[in-house]
Amino acid sequence: MTRDAAKKLKEAFAGAQDEAQRKAAAVALLRHSLDLGHRRLSLKRLETAISCGVAPDDEDLHRCADLVLKVSDPGIHARLAQLSRQLAAMRCSAAA
Repeated sequence: MTRDAAKKLKEAFAGAQDEAQRKAAAVALLRHSLDLGHRRLSLKRLETAISCGVAPDDEDLHRCADLVLKVSDPGIHARLAQLSRQLAAMRCSAAA
């Protein structure tokens, strides 16, 4: 995907008219970063998606974790752990 495509994804996120569009744009940005193998940016995109109320599917979460765990930064690992706990809580409350 070109830089222009990434720019359009960011514009779609920023210009989302409703919650559904914002969630879809957040997932698209996350998957774009995952596809390109961005380690730290994928984590940031995961944070954004979860803060928008998206519960990313297991495949996206595992792909992000695989990338993030290649970074030798305990702070980054702690952020991933926190996001995993948030996601588990989201899924638990949605199941109840």
